[in-house]
Amino acid sequence: MPETAFPFLRFIAPHILLLIGLFLPLPGAWAQSPSDSSSTPAWTLIADGEEVAWPLEASYPADSLAVVARKILHLFQREGFYYAEIDSATIDTTQTPLAAALFATRGEAVALGELAITGATALDSLALLRLMDTRPGRPLDAERLETDIDALLQQYEAAGLPLARIRIDNVEQMAQAPSQLRLTLDVYEGRTLTLERVQLHGAERTKVPYAMRVAGLRNGQSLTGYDPVEIQRRLEATGFFRSVDVPELLIRADTAATIRIPVVEEAPGAFDLVLGYVPSQGTGTMQGGLVGNGHLTLRNLFGGGRVLALKLNRLPGSISSVDVRAADPFIAGFPFRLETRFAGIQQDSTYGQQRYAVEAGYRFGQDVEIFSTLSREQTKPGQAGLRLIGGRQRIARSTGLFYGLGMRFERLDRLYNPRRGLLAETNVERGRKERTTRRTIEADSLITETTFLRQERLRATLRGYLPTFARQVLVLGGEAQVLLSNEYDASDLYRFGGATSLRGYNEEQFLGRAVGRVFTEYRYQLDRTSYAFVFFDLGYEERPAIEDQPSQRGFHPGYGLGAQVGTDLGLITFTLASNPEDPDGVRVHLGLSIGL
Repeated sequence: MPETAFPFLRFIAPHILLLIGLFLPLPGAWAQSPSDSSSTPAWTLIADGEEVAWPLEASYPADSLAVVARKILHLFQREGFYYAEIDSATIDTTQTPLAAALFATRGEAVALGELAITGATALDSLALLRLMDTRPGRPLDAERLETDIDALLQQYEAAGLPLARIRIDNVEQMAQAPSQLRLTLDVYEGRTLTLERVQLHGAERTKVPYAMRVAGLRNGQSLTGYDPVEIQRRLEATGFFRSVDVPELLIRADTAATIRIPVVEEAPGAFDLVLGYVPSQGTGTMQGGLVGNGHLTLRNLFGGGRVLALKLNRLPGSISSVDVRAADPFIAGFPFRLETRFAGIQQDSTYGQQRYAVEAGYRFGQDVEIFSTLSREQTKPGQAGLRLIGGRQRIARSTGLFYGLGMRFERLDRLYNPRRGLLAETNVERGRKERTTRRTIEADSLITETTFLRQERLRATLRGYLPTFARQVLVLGGEAQVLLSNEYDASDLYRFGGATSLRGYNEEQFLGRAVGRVFTEYRYQLDRTSYAFVFFDLGYEERPAIEDQPSQRGFHPGYGLGAQVGTDLGLITFTLASNPEDPDGVRVHLGLSIGL
């Protein structure tokens, strides 16, 4: 922080803030100190002839009268009694413990009458005055004034003028009101700095151009509005750094500046493993067992923030899925994100489904992104899906093409354990699906028919993080998915339930054209990555009549507790969850994220 200039240290101005009694010897009573200098007397303060509460907390021996007198005078002057004096002091050696008394005269109280700032052109002087704790009508406190000047210099630093200086230009009595002071602060704003380069101290893989794009920096730019804390937050939000320290501003003799950012990188890869136990659902029905998924991620590829991820999911009922994703956040150095994705699911022998998708997004600032999607989906029935139910093939062979538009807003103070922030995302898709299916007509003869459906899909996610007390955070949020169509197959519907959607229930226990949940968590933060929490989920499903099953809708509550712990090995998560529909069926989930 730039230095400040003070023509005084303690009493505002030599011609007003009198030092009488501070360094001069006190009257003869001063010599009455006892020979045992280690004795600690009971102190009494008599101000203007009346005893007042002793203002000092520490105990002082009898030979510290000069120290005690200076501290008493300093307290008086902070209250605006700049003419205060210590008249005398006495020590009664006949009492046990010793009794020491200080006699003081406060004098006339002096307050600040006028405060002005000169030399401010880049920032509004009235706005600067509103930031100060030192104000007319209050005593002029040197320590408070120094704190105020530091706060003003921080404003100049944020405005790209870190070379600014502020000095006390004048302190004088007001002619029309001698008991009031006129204080003038003079600002030297200095020159605006320009960014010469950025250093990532401690980075081995991350490229500086990528870090500059994330932080919103470019060579040659004016550092007006320079905010080191915001730069730190943006880099932390990438998830590619284990820690990011507050950037340092290195200034040369001219106006060129270097921003030095100390970082510790995360491992270039991560393997996430989530295991859960599903209890049995009664005799003759689904048996209990382990379910889980593995997620392999290669992050920050080639130091440019690129990501390649593979996710394998093992679900109950011989269901498995795979998800492959590749993303580049800056195409050709511009704030365009391009992501390609393949997702496949195999529902035992009922059907198989594949989805190929491309997503392109453009960032507005650092928090808002508008993106579009284009996907092609194909569903093929298996042996069980070819069966006729109600005179119609159970699963239709279908091909669909969908396009959509969405928006994402994300502003969190920390990635893995936010204390405050908001995340919101919504996406609307429309498409045309061609369905080919078999059905029976008169005389049990089969025909093959082709139909075309118009479908619309809506997806929305919301997370809000609100700090409550120290180390405690209230998390509110929810997500929803809705499908609108003239007809539905089981392969069209959304699967819902489990560790990542509706805790307390089996993985993908519910199936519906409209599913969602709202939830609340109350977290106690242990450190920057660890916390313990309790939660309550309320899920909703609406399923149309398909095959031989009637339509169904309902709410499903879930509750439980858990923890996330950051270790040298990685992040470990643990959740115990249940629901009132099956209170004895506790679901246990254990997750482990390991850096590779």
